[in-house]
Amino acid sequence: MLTATQTLSNNNALPPLFTLFNPSARRAGVVKNFLPLAFASALVGALVWPDPGAYLVGLKVAGNVRIAQVLPVVLVFLISGLQLDTKDMRAALSARNLPALAYGLVAILALTPLLGYALRELPLEPKEFATGLAVFSVAPTTLGVGVALTAACGGNEALALLLTVATNALAVFTMPPELQLLLPPAAEGAAGAGALNVNVYDLLTKLAATVLVPFALGKAAREYLPGAAAFAKAHRTRLSMFSTAALAFVVWQTLSSARDLLLEQPPGALAAMVAAALGMHLFYLVANFAVVWHVLRPPLREAIAVGIMASQKSAPVAVTVISYLSSNPAQQGLMALPAVVGQMGQIFIGAALARQLSAVVARHKEAEALAAKQPQPQQPPAASAQPRPDQAAGAEEPGSK
Repeated sequence: MLTATQTLSNNNALPPLFTLFNPSARRAGVVKNFLPLAFASALVGALVWPDPGAYLVGLKVAGNVRIAQVLPVVLVFLISGLQLDTKDMRAALSARNLPALAYGLVAILALTPLLGYALRELPLEPKEFATGLAVFSVAPTTLGVGVALTAACGGNEALALLLTVATNALAVFTMPPELQLLLPPAAEGAAGAGALNVNVYDLLTKLAATVLVPFALGKAAREYLPGAAAFAKAHRTRLSMFSTAALAFVVWQTLSSARDLLLEQPPGALAAMVAAALGMHLFYLVANFAVVWHVLRPPLREAIAVGIMASQKSAPVAVTVISYLSSNPAQQGLMALPAVVGQMGQIFIGAALARQLSAVVARHKEAEALAAKQPQPQQPPAASAQPRPDQAAGAEEPGSK
């Protein structure tokens, strides 16, 4: 007779009541949902006790570098480079994936930012909410959430990873000029008390120093430092959680500095901002999947990967850019909140989407397996293969040669 523990271990899922009292199940749940939990904790912490975060935001070195915000971002991209295994991406560089890959790159870096021109004109109050959404639209795709969501949906993980790496590297060069066009000087004064400073060269330099260089160093360490790759593989979950905690640390500081202004906003204004952030993501999903499924028509798993990755935006990159655009900590917090809400919305919408798309992929695999098992119809012999009567007669008379 099986014990209760053995019986439960043979099931695919634990009963909900048992999960509450099972430490392993609780731990797995925390790991799986660590990003929304960390971001929610940052928001609650900023509202309940903003003083430490506001103090850290004010710490500067080398003139105007906010070290408590910059250092965590550097660590995030250093870890991303350390964890990157390029072998996983080579499978995505096949000829059949090139049209989908090209569309994904163009959609993330050039097409989706065009929505920013509409977002910046939204009648949201304060105006920083609309400006924050516009900046969020220019950001590249998410660092790890999109790849995990693609896997949950049954999409092509290698293609999703390639889009993540490529767009986060290229965004260092595309975001500064796009933001200069999106937020011209005439719009800066309307953005709030602290005028935005969209200096292309300055922003490009700062993004390269905090995103591109740490990422390259992490990748170089993985390739050339003995034991680095094994360390990254053995501690992948811990490193990912530490990276997420570092992002939440930045979000906590940024929101803490705007805590008083956030609490002054009426519920209707906050609800409108949340609706706009969620609507932005839903619009991206509908538009991108329409193009992928009805125009490009790649294989199903590749279509899912491109549709998901092209609809995601990275809140950490947006928050980093916002910290470079404004010198006013309170304004930074107001502009960062829509990006944080937007990324959390992407997670919850993605969870619902995963249930639907994973079922589609499962049915597709079953259909393919069934088709492979069915015997192929035999082709009738070709007429030219049948000997003519005179040829047959000749074959029966060897002496005729």
